[in-house]
Amino acid sequence: MTVVGATSPRRVLHVFATFGVGGPQMRQCEVIARMGPEWRHDIVAMDGNFAARDRVDASLLGELMGPPGGKSFCGSVRAFVRMLRERDPDVLLTYNWGSIEACMAARVLAFSRHVHHEEGFGPAEQSRRLVRRNWIRRIALDRTHATLVVSAGLLTIARRQWRVPTSQLIYLPNGVDVARFSPGANRVESRGPCVIGAVGGLRAEKDHATLLRAFAQMREAARLELTGDGPERQSLESLAASLGIAERVRFLGNAADTAPRYRSMDVFALSSRTEQMPISLLEAMASGLPVASTSVGDVATMLPDGSRGALVGAGDAAALARALDGLCRDGDRRRREGAQNRAHVMSNFEADECLRRYTDLYRRAARSQR
Repeated sequence: MTVVGATSPRRVLHVFATFGVGGPQMRQCEVIARMGPEWRHDIVAMDGNFAARDRVDASLLGELMGPPGGKSFCGSVRAFVRMLRERDPDVLLTYNWGSIEACMAARVLAFSRHVHHEEGFGPAEQSRRLVRRNWIRRIALDRTHATLVVSAGLLTIARRQWRVPTSQLIYLPNGVDVARFSPGANRVESRGPCVIGAVGGLRAEKDHATLLRAFAQMREAARLELTGDGPERQSLESLAASLGIAERVRFLGNAADTAPRYRSMDVFALSSRTEQMPISLLEAMASGLPVASTSVGDVATMLPDGSRGALVGAGDAAALARALDGLCRDGDRRRREGAQNRAHVMSNFEADECLRRYTDLYRRAARSQR
């Protein structure tokens, strides 16, 4: 029986390299919740990983799909062309290089309701852009409704190297829920060894190996807790054993809610070789933590002036060890920088406005020419 006045939900098609647990995926889960029941979200994960599905109300999800077919780049583009023709979603949302075949399919079809997101690079582009990929991006991103970047560095790259038209390019920094990520009433200053923590996928570009080597060189008594999982876990566990630090390092795996993990830390560490605007850094800052980090992407500009004394070069384990030692031995400094970091996030990176801009952008895209 047809109900008079009933309408079907509008359809969003997301194409991710992975829908595993990670910063951009977690943000998009919040966006999906904010868009509400009048939208239904179909998700393609090119690697078949849908671990982040548990962070979304199942009633808001449609189909979860692996890649639509095609063993070559051109074959994959053709498969996405067929998918877009058959599904004709109200909005197509694509994420990073891992979705480039879907971007190219949208370009072939002149599909105007397409928003592309660029949030960072994998190992292949951590130190420099690849000429072939730059050319493909120039073609594929030429006629999107919008191409969204999260960092000032990506904004420059998108303008100069990918030649994304200025009218389509949007700079939208990440935000964080400062109520959820907070020091919390139950947080107690550590009386034992300093607890250093990191949150993020155990992938090559995150370079946890340098963090382990730095930890092994520290002079201060400390423990290291790694939240996250990924393909590098086994090799990292082996490295910790070979460095003689395995008993002081905990591999905690993924967490349904990472906020309590931050509250157990005294210092947050980020050892990535490539980042743009890491959400984990914002979460740590909102949680009132001091930060020791590689100076990559927008990290330096995300921190307030008084909290940049523990930034080091990528891959420099000795410098990172010194930075961690400096924070672990000085409780007053940790409290001062942690308070500065939280205040800075509350003033500049609160999540509500960020999420509103995402949802407004997607609704505008859905209203563009069909």
